[in-house]
Amino acid sequence: MQYPLEGIKVLDFSRVVAGPFAGRLLADLGADVVKVEPPDGDNTRLHGKNIQGISGMFNQQNAGKRNVCLDLRKSGAVAVAKELAAVADIVLENYRPGVMSRLGVDFAVLSAENPKLIMLSISGFGHDSPESHRPSYAPVVHAEVGLMHRMAQRNGTPPGDLPLSTADTNASLHGVIAVLAALTMRNQTGRGQHIDMSMMDATFATDDRAHFEMEDAVDTLPVCPIVDLPFGQVFIATDMKLLFKKLNRHGGLADPTPEGADLNTKIALRNQAIEERLKQCENIEQLGELMDTIDLPWGQVRDPHDLEAQATLKHRGMIVQIDDRAGGTRPIADSPYRFSNATSGVRGPAAHRGEHNRSVLNDWLGLADASIDARIDAGILISDSSEPQD
Repeated sequence: MQYPLEGIKVLDFSRVVAGPFAGRLLADLGADVVKVEPPDGDNTRLHGKNIQGISGMFNQQNAGKRNVCLDLRKSGAVAVAKELAAVADIVLENYRPGVMSRLGVDFAVLSAENPKLIMLSISGFGHDSPESHRPSYAPVVHAEVGLMHRMAQRNGTPPGDLPLSTADTNASLHGVIAVLAALTMRNQTGRGQHIDMSMMDATFATDDRAHFEMEDAVDTLPVCPIVDLPFGQVFIATDMKLLFKKLNRHGGLADPTPEGADLNTKIALRNQAIEERLKQCENIEQLGELMDTIDLPWGQVRDPHDLEAQATLKHRGMIVQIDDRAGGTRPIADSPYRFSNATSGVRGPAAHRGEHNRSVLNDWLGLADASIDARIDAGILISDSSEPQD
């Protein structure tokens, strides 16, 4: 089946996670995504398991992309970037506001040559904010938008960061939605546009609990229990009161409360009875049967090392093995999109720095080898010399 974005060209100047994740999603959907990497390399090349010079984090965010390494400080390098943007459909970047302008490849410059161009700019605080100048990573946004405070308050712990880059991935996901909307509008108007995506905006807009604090209201969502059972910890998506009621009516649990007991005694005895009833389940399968009987959502508090055994991820093929460039394979998350009449999915490993200098300039610009060699000799195009180039 056809990929939905076949034929779409994406020039990806972004680095780390906010931006590269958007490019990865577009690549999984069939776009030809070319990562433009600086000579110093993307910071994520330093994080995760390194196999054949490619780290796990870089691989996760950049799988399926081609790679061109441009030294934009060299005379003639900006001209190459402009030539590539002139034939691109989409440009991605996540520099601080003003950097692309200083480099000479901002939207005003690029769209003058390519009016159909769509540019997605992701930054911490947006391009027109009084804080636009501030550098930002995901934890900065997690702190500023209240997530760290809420997590500390809920868990009764000192403030700390979330164990994933929520602000980065939210900005990328909202950015992709905006890009696809802009592509649809371009089909109607014939013109592209610039998308200013703030990590603060994207994270705040996706926060389904912010309204409690903004309206100074009590968070009325239940505090759900995590229960220690002989075979591991289990999260049950309800409060203890409803859990007791369900187990009492449908799960074979008798009410242990003596007549006339006060409220605290009643709560303590019922909570103890709940724990004893759940511990009658000898394994996760029996617990699952019980939860099905009483019709409550639940989840095993799973060690991430065991994700390949998770039934849904396994059945839907969400963890795939791709070429590790060293004669073996390595695991990676696949595309989550399931179409009835199209396909999506990771289309290969991440590239070495500058691995596709030659093929991209040939495919996109039609440059001959001699012209590409001249740019290599001038230091405009750089590659990892130990790796074969195409």
